Amino acid sequence: MQRRRAFLIALLVPVLAGCNSPAVPPQQNYATIYGVVYDGATGQPLSGATVLIDSVLSATSGANGAYAVANVPIGPFSAVTSASGYTSRTDQGTVASGDRYLLNVSLYK
Repeated sequence: MQRRRAFLIALLVPVLAGCNSPAVPPQQNYATIYGVVYDGATGQPLSGATVLIDSVLSATSGANGAYAVANVPIGPFSAVTSASGYTSRTDQGTVASGDRYLLNVSLYK
């Protein structure tokens, strides 16, 4: 009887543990927004710029001005790009499931 009870508990523990985890939609239900941030006056890549998607997801541009924001929910989005000493810029668009959306941005002082 104790072996049977231990066996049933061993079977139920993983099932019950899975019931507590939140449901995460499959990866294909998201998109990625990527691009390069430039200094609008010189055309040079701008490092350290922040790209904020829907006031929730963000990325910072690297030394080459490149950035990528993954796991963007499908549908319309608003992207605010800002950097110290530059005027921020807002862009809007729409992404579909699995999209890689190119958004290059030029910022001006």
